[in-house]
Amino acid sequence: MLRLILFGWVLACVSGLKWDRLWTMLLTGLTAVGFAATHGWLLVAWQGWAMLAVLIGVPWFLEREQRRQDKQLRQLQQAQAEQAMRLSESARAVLSVEGSAQRFERQIGELIELYHVTKETTRGLHAEDLFRSILDLAPRILHVNALRLLDLSTDTPRAYRANANEDGQLIFKDQGAPDATEAAVLESVAATRPDSPSAQAVMRDANLVEWAWTVLWQEGKPIGALAAEGLAGPQEPTFGIIANQLRLQLSRVRLYQQVEALAVTDALTGLFVRRHFLARAEEELTRSRRHNLSCALLMIDLDLFKQKNDTHGHLVGDVVLRSVAQLLQKHLRDVDLIARYGGEEFVLLLIETNGEQALPVAQRLKQLVEVHPIQAYDELLTQTISVGLAIYPNHAHSLPELIERADQALLMAKRSGRNRVVMS
Repeated sequence: MLRLILFGWVLACVSGLKWDRLWTMLLTGLTAVGFAATHGWLLVAWQGWAMLAVLIGVPWFLEREQRRQDKQLRQLQQAQAEQAMRLSESARAVLSVEGSAQRFERQIGELIELYHVTKETTRGLHAEDLFRSILDLAPRILHVNALRLLDLSTDTPRAYRANANEDGQLIFKDQGAPDATEAAVLESVAATRPDSPSAQAVMRDANLVEWAWTVLWQEGKPIGALAAEGLAGPQEPTFGIIANQLRLQLSRVRLYQQVEALAVTDALTGLFVRRHFLARAEEELTRSRRHNLSCALLMIDLDLFKQKNDTHGHLVGDVVLRSVAQLLQKHLRDVDLIARYGGEEFVLLLIETNGEQALPVAQRLKQLVEVHPIQAYDELLTQTISVGLAIYPNHAHSLPELIERADQALLMAKRSGRNRVVMS
């Protein structure tokens, strides 16, 4: 019987450590009752009461200690959970700060690039110069498939085009009369009122789902539009800033062109300006038409001239431009016309000259420039040219068409390696 009482007591102790409190109370009570029933005679002495106290007190002591330890464990776990929560919140705060820092860095980078766009566009004196000036910088802050500058600052609308290559860089494609897509954009521009909410916004049209554009205004009149293919919505604010900068510079270009139109000769090269050349060339074309004569129009562009400006500076570039102009003028007849067409581009009209006569002249001019050393301050440089050639009336029957054909031939000359002559 004593063994049974001890077994019950052990179970009560185990219950105090592991089991529910009810089991501890039940097993302790049974153990005490069994002890009193079988060994009640021991209770006449204090030793018996001590044994009964041990039988009852030890399981309850163990149960009390177990509850205290459980409580401490729960408090510790709660403290750890709170600490883990605080660490998690701190980690989220750090990630948020890092995200904000990255956004600020991107914004600072975009502001720097926009500053460079502003700086570069201030150097252009013609719409094409403005357009080309942003092609190297815009891809750093703008990701588009194509970019178009539609110039309305002159009597005839003109489109300047660039497409993105596989690396996302914008490459100048060509210029010319607006195509169907560009004409649709210009129709939207013409229908936009300067006081409408969309006048200053980036515009889209359901018929041109891939394109977005914004109008370039001057004194309440549209002087052009900047259009982009594949422009994402989040990039519209950046696109608008670039467009606004182009608007400011295009207004300056228009003012420059108005001042330029007042002069007959170009101040840098001493050649005719474009306006005077076009007027004289139109007269010669009318005379050639009346007397059934031919004439040849040459479009000449200095190869890689921008690199010389970037490497040696604009003062050296001006010397190169002036030297080539003087060399070309020196080896033409007095009856022929030559003008600075814009930037580093020249246009020549060879009077009463057919294709067989014009091609050797163009080749000779190209060779003369190629072998001619140019002393620009302390630099000794060489320069090559690309030439596009078109003949009236073989290739065109009007001056704008003749210029367009010669311009296309010039583009082919540059694409095929530069420093060569291509006839339309």
